[in-house]
Amino acid sequence: MPQPPTLVQAIERLAMAGEEAGFSVEDMIRMLCAGVSVETLLDIIDRSLQPPQKETDRSSRWTVSPRQDS
Repeated sequence: MPQPPTLVQAIERLAMAGEEAGFSVEDMIRMLCAGVSVETLLDIIDRSLQPPQKETDRSSRWTVSPRQDS
């Protein structure tokens, strides 16, 4: 049965994912020291790693109608 990752391994994985998303280790430490939770930091990294959404993926509830001048 595989052993759970150690704290050091978890931190290494977090650092690698953050760097892949464009954050330096120092950036992530600053965020954590400023009060960002580890869960929020993981969400930020995850969002940064996601491909940008296409225009068609946006909500259709928000539309802009052309301006009609009288």
